[in-house]
Amino acid sequence: MNIIPLGDYYAWYCEWCDTKNLVLQQRFAAGTVTCGACHRQFAHPDPQPERERYALAGGL
Repeated sequence: MNIIPLGDYYAWYCEWCDTKNLVLQQRFAAGTVTCGACHRQFAHPDPQPERERYALAGGL
């Protein structure tokens, strides 16, 4: 799913029926989005996946 920011909205194209959809940023951040034409739900990809954190233990 290609996500294009347009002001207060995100534009994205449905992978199933190939229609353009506009969704408010707040609604998009809340979770899944629904296509306006075919009503299929899509989970948006996480733009910044959580990194694994590593710690080094050192001793003297």
